Amino acid sequence: MSLKIITIYLLFLSSLHSTMIEFNENDVKKSILEKSFFYIDTNSTLSFGQIQTKKFQKSDKNYVHLGMTNATIWIKFSLKNSSQKPLQRYITVTNPLHDTIELYTKQQDGGYYKQTQGMCHIEEYEKNNLLYPSFKIDFNVGEIKEFYLKAHSLSSANYFKLLLKDQIQLYKDEFSYQLIEALFFGAMIALILYNIFIFIFTREVAYLYYILLITVATINYCSYSAMISYFIQNQMLLDIDAYLGLYYLSIANVFALLFIDKILNIDRFKYLHKINFTLIIGSVLLMIISIKIDSLFEFSMFYLLLCMLYILCLIVFTLYKKTALAKYILTGWTISIIGIFSLALNQYAIPNPIEYFPYFYELTSFLEAVLFSIALSAKLNKAKEVENSLKTNQLITKELHHRVKNNMQFIILLYRLKLSNIKNEELDKKLQEIECSIQAISKTHEILYQHNELNILDTQVYFENLLEEIKNSYDTSKIKISLVVNTTLSSNQLIFCGIILNELLTNIFKYAFIDNIGTIKISLTKQENKNEFIIEDDGRGFDYEKIPNESFGLSFIENIVKDELQGSFNIDVNNGTKVKIIFN
Repeated sequence: MSLKIITIYLLFLSSLHSTMIEFNENDVKKSILEKSFFYIDTNSTLSFGQIQTKKFQKSDKNYVHLGMTNATIWIKFSLKNSSQKPLQRYITVTNPLHDTIELYTKQQDGGYYKQTQGMCHIEEYEKNNLLYPSFKIDFNVGEIKEFYLKAHSLSSANYFKLLLKDQIQLYKDEFSYQLIEALFFGAMIALILYNIFIFIFTREVAYLYYILLITVATINYCSYSAMISYFIQNQMLLDIDAYLGLYYLSIANVFALLFIDKILNIDRFKYLHKINFTLIIGSVLLMIISIKIDSLFEFSMFYLLLCMLYILCLIVFTLYKKTALAKYILTGWTISIIGIFSLALNQYAIPNPIEYFPYFYELTSFLEAVLFSIALSAKLNKAKEVENSLKTNQLITKELHHRVKNNMQFIILLYRLKLSNIKNEELDKKLQEIECSIQAISKTHEILYQHNELNILDTQVYFENLLEEIKNSYDTSKIKISLVVNTTLSSNQLIFCGIILNELLTNIFKYAFIDNIGTIKISLTKQENKNEFIIEDDGRGFDYEKIPNESFGLSFIENIVKDELQGSFNIDVNNGTKVKIIFN
């Protein structure tokens, strides 16, 4: 009987020894989980006292990965200082995002000493500038200590490795982590500033959307990597930030859709443009609804991933349509999707590249930002080429207008010379009318030559100059002329209005007034999105019913209004003459 008890005792000691983690002064980093036991509290309802009565399972992995869950995992393990001197060690959890990490250390009196860390307990951290939750433990020579570790998180996935480190290794690893994060943030901030400067100089909306996109993405990662605890010391704000990940991603999704829509000119494709707008509204609605309904969190994540795949298809489509920047955007977005999907897989405990390369997401985010910045730079270079081309075309066009104007002046001079020996008063009058019409067209080209904007001219200046040209051919000293202009016409419309004004003023100066005394009112105004062009005088008027068939001038004007301006033409001969032309 005693032999049986001894055998059981020896087996117990053997089992205890096989699960005990021994370390000495040469062990600067040691994994704990392979020789530990675990228990999963599915509903997170058990107290520490209740947990001690539960049956733990043997762990055979060096990491825990429960994914996004409400469950709490408990780890039970024992550590022994097998060296010949006292040692200090740190038990470190390799996930800085856990809401709560509790370590229970067994005391000599059989009780347990509790330490708490995690994003929801920043105020309880030791002030050592560490991001990873780390618990300092002192061991005497040959001392064995038993521990329970509790890990629970609602705001992030429940995954980590559990390591035992000495102080030098702890700070070495922490320094490496924070250095990489600082370099990543520094690079992202540099890209943000670079694009801000370009936006200031170009005023290109695509740059603004991209700046907002990478700014939100950078803030989100600042939260994800726990670096935000350096910037925000208030626990209440940190508690709020811990649950903002979905909203960061949703806002980034909105700016991504706006950026892609603008940079690839999706408004060319009416239905795709509408789909983009619908997806943006969907993201905003999900953000609003998720504030009240927590169960929509996973659906929202699925929606965001779906939007990313849609954007990828959209980029492929624009590449097929030979959009200039699509190849850069496709490469960058593909890299981004790989990084984000890896992050999502990591959150749900599915094998992914982050398990083998912890900074995989940071690398993909940076590469994406660089490629998008290259695409925007290419767009800027293209814009500069277009701008230079436009300047060249503008100079050529201005020179063309100058030559046309000179050629028209030459035509007038030529006719004057050719017909100078012909003494016919009626012919002289007709030639004078023709000369005024040519002058009206010539004046337009002269203004176009002098003006920087070749599409839209200063209508007021044009009419004033044209009036002076026409008045110089007649005695108008006793005629009062008023001009009101409150709209702007295109150069094409202006030419035709100039010809009409020339024809009507010529007739008014010749026939309307007795002793050349009278008043002329000219107005060009905008009325209900229509241009209203009115020329009226208080002269003797005429019988319009008898004139049209005999008057080349009025027929000419009516044809210009209908065929060239697509407008309507109306004459009122009561109390003088009033010509009213309405066109778009």
